[in-house]
Amino acid sequence: MRILGIHTNTHESGCALVEDGRIVHVLNQERIDRQKMSDAPPVEALKAMMQSTGISPDKIDVLAISDDIGADGYAASRTRFKKLTYDEARGAAMRYYLCRPWAFVRFHRRYRRGKAMRSSLKRQARLDAVEQLLAAGGFRGEKRSYEHGHCHAATAHYCGGFDQSLIFVIEGASFINASSVYVGRGEKIEKVLDIPWPHSAGVFYSTLTRLLGFRPLRHEGKITGLAAYGNPSVCGEMVRGLFHLKEGADDFYCSPLIHLWWWDYRVKRPGRPLPRQLRPYSREDLAAAWQTALEEAVVGLVKRYLGRYPDIHHVALAGGVHGNVKLNQRINELEAVREIYVHPGMGDCGQALGAALACSAEIDGKPKCARHETVYFGPAVQHDEIERLAMEYELVFEAADNLPDRVAELLQNGKIVAVCRGRMEYGPRALGNRSILYAATDPSVNDWLNKQLRRTEFMPFAPVTLIEEADRCYVNARKSAYTAGFMTVCYRCTDFMKRTQPAVVHVDDTARPQYISRRQNPFYYDILACYHRRTGLPSIVNTSFNMHEEPIVCRAEEALRAFVASRLDALVLEDRLLLRAGNPAMVARLADTHEVEQSPQDPDTLNVT
Repeated sequence: MRILGIHTNTHESGCALVEDGRIVHVLNQERIDRQKMSDAPPVEALKAMMQSTGISPDKIDVLAISDDIGADGYAASRTRFKKLTYDEARGAAMRYYLCRPWAFVRFHRRYRRGKAMRSSLKRQARLDAVEQLLAAGGFRGEKRSYEHGHCHAATAHYCGGFDQSLIFVIEGASFINASSVYVGRGEKIEKVLDIPWPHSAGVFYSTLTRLLGFRPLRHEGKITGLAAYGNPSVCGEMVRGLFHLKEGADDFYCSPLIHLWWWDYRVKRPGRPLPRQLRPYSREDLAAAWQTALEEAVVGLVKRYLGRYPDIHHVALAGGVHGNVKLNQRINELEAVREIYVHPGMGDCGQALGAALACSAEIDGKPKCARHETVYFGPAVQHDEIERLAMEYELVFEAADNLPDRVAELLQNGKIVAVCRGRMEYGPRALGNRSILYAATDPSVNDWLNKQLRRTEFMPFAPVTLIEEADRCYVNARKSAYTAGFMTVCYRCTDFMKRTQPAVVHVDDTARPQYISRRQNPFYYDILACYHRRTGLPSIVNTSFNMHEEPIVCRAEEALRAFVASRLDALVLEDRLLLRAGNPAMVARLADTHEVEQSPQDPDTLNVT
């Protein structure tokens, strides 16, 4: 049975195809329209998927839709949501804002209620565009809807490979709650907790992202990296009062101040100071306190449910907040946890796949919680496109009898090598098929290469490490090794790692590795194995192949343009090697047609300290 999953109702719209419980293809709209976290109807993504798989709409049995509230319908959702937000706003205003209760009430009544109703019409229009495309292609199957949080839980449980798991979906909001907890047993998923809006861990963390001048939903990782430079105890008590796990209850508490700041600072004003309560503190100390408060609250919730379900020792994680690798590390280090799994598409980019997997489990009892070795579920590089580019730009490829060893030689000699080959990765991490590689021996790379890529980061680049050498590099490296294959959890580094590969070690002595085996990606593994043989080092830098504020490259032409704009040394284009030094004419032509901002500073960063 072929099931098409569709997600159109928030950012990161996309589509996914599951056949008899097996993941066939996943593609988000941003990779096609080149708008990061695109919320456009995934029409182009759907066309690209059908072209890649050769499966037309008339061969699809079920359309599974990631919806706000599942099968209840939009009207019921809006009615419940309006009442919930208004009652919460009124109570909060009376308790905390007697001096100006209109502020918080106005936020909920005019923004949240109004936006929910307006957005539902936009989402329906997007879904209509997808359904029209499918109908034109002959789709006559049935349609089913699945609630947003359930779709997250489905990706975490069915891809984690655990027979039993506690599933934590921690995110911003799903329109009926802020976060949720499920229990997965076999193919059955049961919700055991709803954490109501507005007590949102995602909004709490994204608010500091906005206050420090970065872009919410995109730059939270910068806050995670910045936190390691600060002292959480300086303002920890104050921040803990803004967000914490309630005593005697399973809910988070998120102060109305957080929502007021989120609303008041929605318009960026250069040089605008922080809110009065935060001005005495540095951005590093604020980031550290925010990170600590988040960890304490979420880890506390995980501990409570591990105590209630003592027979379950596996934890599956999804939702945008679990893009926070330091939080995932804290959960992984709990003694009661045998293993964690963080779904690679933990944010809303995984919604389409979650709907398809939930539908598969509901209809025919599949999937059977099967692990996937890789996440190369996107389109493949097309050879005819490479031939066209070769003719158009008169590309001169280098002959290499052993391409992985030649790439390893370039890395050994301090060259920056980009890779665009095979099927594209699904999710926010580049895992070898759309990656930029560099030696991990030079700690200054985090400064100059980020500037070269026009990025601002406070966390070092991530390493890719031979899985058989993981114990040399990381403490307790084998715990949750499966999820480490997708670069979704941090580990403390060994002295060997800190001494020999400092470029990927953060100031708190941690790294967020990708473990690689030959079974997962033979070409990628062989590069690292050849590098290891040449240097004795089992890790190299792996960062995503894209320019700042652009999605990861998908097609060969995008890779070629990003290669020139980033001023990289070499590009692996499928099975061919392109050296920048050997193609001056190509570089000149592409540089003229792909001008980018030369400043390394993030254009959204404000001076707030």
